[in-house]
Amino acid sequence: MADSKHKAVKSRFTSGSIFNHIVIMSVTGGIGLLALFFVDLADMYFLSLLGETELAAAIGYAGTILFFTASISIGLSIATGVVTAKAVGEGKDRKTRQVVMTALFFSAAIALITSIMIFPLASTLLEMLGASGRTLSLALDYLYILIPTLGFLGLGMSTGGVLRAVGDAKGAMMVTLIGSTVNLVLDPILIFGLDLQIEGAAYASAFARISLAGTGLYLIFVKHDLGILINLKIFKRNLAPMWKVAMPAILTNIATPIGNAYVVAEIASFGDAAIAGNTIVARITPVAFALFFSLSGSIGPIIGQNLGAKKYDRVKESIYASLKFIAGYTVILWPLFFFGQEFIVFLFGASADSASMIRTFSTWVVPLTMFLGILFLSNAAFNNLGHPLRATFFNVGKATVGTIPFAYYGAKLYGAEGVLIGQAIGATIFGLVGVIFCLYTIDQVVSREKNNDAKKQDLKNTSIDQPQLMPYSSARTFNYPSKEISEQSDT
Repeated sequence: MADSKHKAVKSRFTSGSIFNHIVIMSVTGGIGLLALFFVDLADMYFLSLLGETELAAAIGYAGTILFFTASISIGLSIATGVVTAKAVGEGKDRKTRQVVMTALFFSAAIALITSIMIFPLASTLLEMLGASGRTLSLALDYLYILIPTLGFLGLGMSTGGVLRAVGDAKGAMMVTLIGSTVNLVLDPILIFGLDLQIEGAAYASAFARISLAGTGLYLIFVKHDLGILINLKIFKRNLAPMWKVAMPAILTNIATPIGNAYVVAEIASFGDAAIAGNTIVARITPVAFALFFSLSGSIGPIIGQNLGAKKYDRVKESIYASLKFIAGYTVILWPLFFFGQEFIVFLFGASADSASMIRTFSTWVVPLTMFLGILFLSNAAFNNLGHPLRATFFNVGKATVGTIPFAYYGAKLYGAEGVLIGQAIGATIFGLVGVIFCLYTIDQVVSREKNNDAKKQDLKNTSIDQPQLMPYSSARTFNYPSKEISEQSDT
């Protein structure tokens, strides 16, 4: 029952077409992510107009570290979405608000601590990746501006997780759209107008992160009325289930940039032109596959709400519908890249070595990226099914065993282009194995939940059937408050 002071929190995904829910959530989420990734691509394009290869390479090196820090925030947003969606599915409005407040405080704190730890290590990390000379100096200029804003990014991403969990796909989209618009408007002003070049791109992204967090908080507290006062006791109680998901989710997500760091280091041995080509590919990938990234964030609330509402048949249906969505999208996208690769080369004014990386990506990597999307789907399902360590296992495995040897031998056989192909083949293997194990996990969880429900019903029936031995006892009795009432009294 909703608190009389607050709006009721609706469970949107426990009825209606699963496929329609997936399409709406993924497309709206994809539009928001596409805007974010498009801004990264615009940064790359604007800087490429300055005609310095070092600028593109610097963004590539800095982006590897920023991807690592952002992955921590992504892990926190995943955990936020999981615990919030389950509370929504259970129909517990007050608990939902307490979970939301706990998640926002925790996400902001962890992101801030991460930025404090990474800032003094920036130079060392860039040198480990292979940056040197002017490229190193430019990358440091970029990082020193953006790293301190990680707290805003963490908070903004977690607000997106909350909005998706309550079914507000448009709200989550608006958060990223507003942040992207701020970035896109400020980019040419700061890069060219004020002649700040790479520092201008960094300042534009910093302001975008602040607007991202501000928009998300406004929608959560004003539109959805999800704010509530909590004390330390409530924070600790709600932190435990969130941390259970957050820690494996963070490990899962930071594994990817660690694997990417090895890829960058391997490609760096072929020179700045190869790094520049890989940077262009790295900016194109999230733009092209924004729907895959958004699907992994959208499927979680759908699974979580139906699991919380004990609608188990809809849980497995959501996986099959997602697989159809991924396959259909890839069939449409691959020809566009295959026939449009020369236009991409022309658009970025890529040199011979950089152009070769773009062509390899467009011809061979794009179709195989479908399996990376399947792996994202499986990991999202693992997190929401209460098995986050399985997501960690598959993503860490993909980032290490599925990346390092494939990239190493790819480089030996086919040079910088072979690194891209090798990485894609490794992701394909883990994507296939991951989805098979995901379907097995769903059967396992559903069977366990049904058994638990049956046991609870048996206990309830047994309790009703038993005779009352002391219906009119004169002994003093004590009526203890229920757990639900006690939770409400904590605030």
